[in-house]
Amino acid sequence: DLVDEFGNINAWEKEDVVEPGKPNEAGWILPSHNIHRRYPNVAIFIPDTMGRACGGLCAYCQRMYDFQNGRFNFDLDKLRPKKTWSEILHESMVYFRTDPFLEDILITGGDALMSSVSSLKQVLDAVLKMARDKKRDNEVRLPEERLAEFRRVRLGTKLPIYLPQRVTKELVAVLEQFRLDAKEIGISQCIIQTHFSSAMEVSVDSAKAVRRLLDAGWAVTNQEVFTVAASRRGHTAKLRQVLNDIGVLPYYTFTVKGFKENRELFANNPRSMQEQNEEKSIGRVDYRYHSTLRSFIADAPNMVEHIESIRSADEVPFLATDRNTINLPGVGKSNTYRTIGLTSDGRRILEFEFDHTRPHSLVIEKMGSVVIIESKSVAHYLRQLQQMGEDPAEYASIWGYSAGRLEARSTVFEGMSK
Repeated sequence: DLVDEFGNINAWEKEDVVEPGKPNEAGWILPSHNIHRRYPNVAIFIPDTMGRACGGLCAYCQRMYDFQNGRFNFDLDKLRPKKTWSEILHESMVYFRTDPFLEDILITGGDALMSSVSSLKQVLDAVLKMARDKKRDNEVRLPEERLAEFRRVRLGTKLPIYLPQRVTKELVAVLEQFRLDAKEIGISQCIIQTHFSSAMEVSVDSAKAVRRLLDAGWAVTNQEVFTVAASRRGHTAKLRQVLNDIGVLPYYTFTVKGFKENRELFANNPRSMQEQNEEKSIGRVDYRYHSTLRSFIADAPNMVEHIESIRSADEVPFLATDRNTINLPGVGKSNTYRTIGLTSDGRRILEFEFDHTRPHSLVIEKMGSVVIIESKSVAHYLRQLQQMGEDPAEYASIWGYSAGRLEARSTVFEGMSK
């Protein structure tokens, strides 16, 4: 399907369609394609470095629309910006510095760690200067006029999985120094977001790479993509356990999104809700540990010990800190839905509400909900599982998940100091 559809792929996440100077689908006016934004307090920054390329090239990649349009590839001459990179970097940092709400930046691509160490250092130095300047700007403002200051910096990468040797001593030294400097100006969370989707991907070398990142003071979180193969009973539960063993906190379990191009990889949303309620629930952290969880991100070098202390005390195999969710066109992430119809070939028509637990733009709040048609029927999905050796009877309760609700965000990710 991907081969057939490539060239005609539409942007699933409509807010990723950026026209400089014009509001995107979520209502944000952005200076360039280098910044993507859905929410008031966080934006994605995509540098014009080698980080725009990606060695993973995952078939389900949310950036497939940008790959198709030639913005992410290995044709470096074509990717060369019309403005100089220093101009674009400065322009982007001005945007972050002068925005009243932004306090969280996710540097990604492509893949953030595809950039050379020197290029990544240039970006991190610019972010540090921007955050410091924003803090100083507030010192001369009245309290009611002060802008949000930066509290969190994240790097999105899959390199610890398929090229863990990339996490070199030189790279770690840059990350560690940034972490120390960032802490002095109030940035309390430095996070590497990676993308393990199977426990079989957690190699000895991957574990070593994660250990180096943790020792540098960067917490490591994971965003699993819930493909058909990954959605098999117990598969994601095992992944959470193995990731916890090496000090990684599950962050999101994403339903595959997209139209026909991702049909074969797509696991229906009712399966995500079934996994949330019937499998992930065994790792749900008791409320009495929530205050303890808040301190984990800020003490990354001791992450393994922190995780194990709660697993042992609460007698759970893993910490279910992730949210099962899907990125929806325009409204961001949610898993609060109800089935409002069926197509003639059995595909469910789902109406989603936006995530009421986090702030949104006025455009999204007025939108209220979004309707999607799943790219295949539940019966089709179950036949795929059967071809993989699964017993469809083990999934019989999937038919009952005609509605679902997004979980609350884990307190481990809410530990930003104010």
